[in-house]
Amino acid sequence: LLACSVALPLGACVAGSVDSTSGRASLLATTVSRAIACRAGSPQRTTLDRFLAAEKARGASDEQLAAARSAYVSVSEAEMINQGVKPQPCTAEERAELKVRMGRIRAGDFNTL
Repeated sequence: LLACSVALPLGACVAGSVDSTSGRASLLATTVSRAIACRAGSPQRTTLDRFLAAEKARGASDEQLAAARSAYVSVSEAEMINQGVKPQPCTAEERAELKVRMGRIRAGDFNTL
């Protein structure tokens, strides 16, 4: 738990395995939240729904999709609160990387999360 509060991104602590649908949803939420905070892009309104459709196409069950939706919402809210309480500065390199990642997300490419 200490590692989660100090070293790891919040999404990694909430969802567990990055290979799971919930883990991928948490990474998506962390990426989107960080991109917004760094002014490196913003998601489309349909981003979560498109992500869930992609996960369903990958074989996720209804239970896994529900858990992924919950993880995405929980991580997004927590990231927003954390950024408000203790803002984390963005480096130029991070901003550039996030712009590329958000471009892929906006295009519907969730394979590189």
